[in-house]
Amino acid sequence: MKFLNTIILAASLITGTYANATLITESTVSTKGRFHNNTNSINDGILPDEYTRWTKSTNVWWRGLNKKITLDFGGLYNIDNVLLSLDNNDSYKITWSNDQQLWSTLFSIKPSDGEVTARRGGMDTMSTDITHNEYIAALDFSSVQARYLRIQATGGDNSYSIGEFQAFGSKVGSIPEPTSLAIFALGIAGLASRRFANKS
Repeated sequence: MKFLNTIILAASLITGTYANATLITESTVSTKGRFHNNTNSINDGILPDEYTRWTKSTNVWWRGLNKKITLDFGGLYNIDNVLLSLDNNDSYKITWSNDQQLWSTLFSIKPSDGEVTARRGGMDTMSTDITHNEYIAALDFSSVQARYLRIQATGGDNSYSIGEFQAFGSKVGSIPEPTSLAIFALGIAGLASRRFANKS
């Protein structure tokens, strides 16, 4: 029985160690409204340094609340976490959809979220991943299945900027390697339990 418990513990450790969501790279960017600079740069993996002022030459920026930036993953994904770099003194909303008709709020960002204070100002990196050093508990959400993620400003000084917008998760229907390892470990546990049951 001790051996069986060890195998089950190993299976749970394998699942816990390797089940981290991965960056969803299969995404295209579309916009509604006029934005300055190349909006495809918002998921290029380059995060502006925190507290740096956003500039018209390096960040995507815009004015007005009716403009939207949408990530299309090309299929249904389990969205587990989001990483953002934003102008710190504004409010934003992240929504998700499967059909671009019905949108639901994933989370909202207030100027008080994050660590970059209004007094110093600048870009602020925020993550919903509890293991990330920029984790913001107020933004955490339960995983959703979505094809689209969208960001839009909801208030502030009417000068909005985004440096990065990344999503992490796994494609719906795929069996990621961590799951395969866990299934393998549980299979071993099953065989071991049968072996010990037959000896009794």
